[in-house]
Amino acid sequence: MDEARLSKLPGIRENEPLSRHSWYGIGGPARFFLEVTDDGVLDELVPYLNETRTPFAVVGAASNTLFADEGFDGLVIKVASQHLLLDGDTLEVGAGYLMPRLALETCKAGLAGLEFGAGVPGSVGGSLVGNAGAFGREVKDCLVEASAIDPAGKRQTIPASECKFAYRDSTFKSDRRGWVIIAARFRASHEEPVLIRDRIRRVQRHRRETQPIEKRSLGSTFKNPPGDAAGRLVEACGLKGMRVGGAQISPKHANFIVNLGQARADDVLALMAEMRDRVRDRFGIQLEPEVRVIGRGGDA
Repeated sequence: MDEARLSKLPGIRENEPLSRHSWYGIGGPARFFLEVTDDGVLDELVPYLNETRTPFAVVGAASNTLFADEGFDGLVIKVASQHLLLDGDTLEVGAGYLMPRLALETCKAGLAGLEFGAGVPGSVGGSLVGNAGAFGREVKDCLVEASAIDPAGKRQTIPASECKFAYRDSTFKSDRRGWVIIAARFRASHEEPVLIRDRIRRVQRHRRETQPIEKRSLGSTFKNPPGDAAGRLVEACGLKGMRVGGAQISPKHANFIVNLGQARADDVLALMAEMRDRVRDRFGIQLEPEVRVIGRGGDA
């Protein structure tokens, strides 16, 4: 890692506390941190990082990302591009745009199909990587194509048909891992805003009633196994309300781990291990994390 060169990048921050950029409010320092609002800087930066084997991680809202207490010994890039362009029944949106905001803005324009975004507290880029969804609809149901920068620094357009979408999965977690999503194009349909707004309110109401949104969390901790629900399995093991340090398995929904105020990443990881082990021992089911971990053996 060429620290001298990285330290000269415009806008770079050194030893930046990642807790400031975490939905969870948890995380040690990043050796280097760069918030990118103009994705043009990534054309040269991404290939340089790959050529020099500099550890780097790309985040958006970090709404499902757990930063390690030790931080990250590399560069964390926060993609914060915010543009939104409407063209008939399609729209192009920057990777840093928040999904709840996108749901509201498309509603104002009389465009339906993205109401589920009101229940996805993350950015467009992160939602595409994980094929995020809520209440019966997912990114794959409305994506036309994604724009991304490949490891060589070339801009590529990936049609939805080539994104290999699956439950909370996409090509960007496998064969296109390391690509940086900069924008997405979605299709929508025209409808009266009042009808769209009603569906958004139903999504928001259901989320308030079933999830502990009054406290900081990373959303669903584990993916639902086929034909079952991770929350039901964890609850059946009697783990609702269990605490480790400042972290707690939510009494409201057992697949959420909430930060009671002073939680550390190690507290969260200890609860995740307990949930995984107890469900495996009782039901023979291996839960797969939905939470992304950066640092301490996680993403790099």
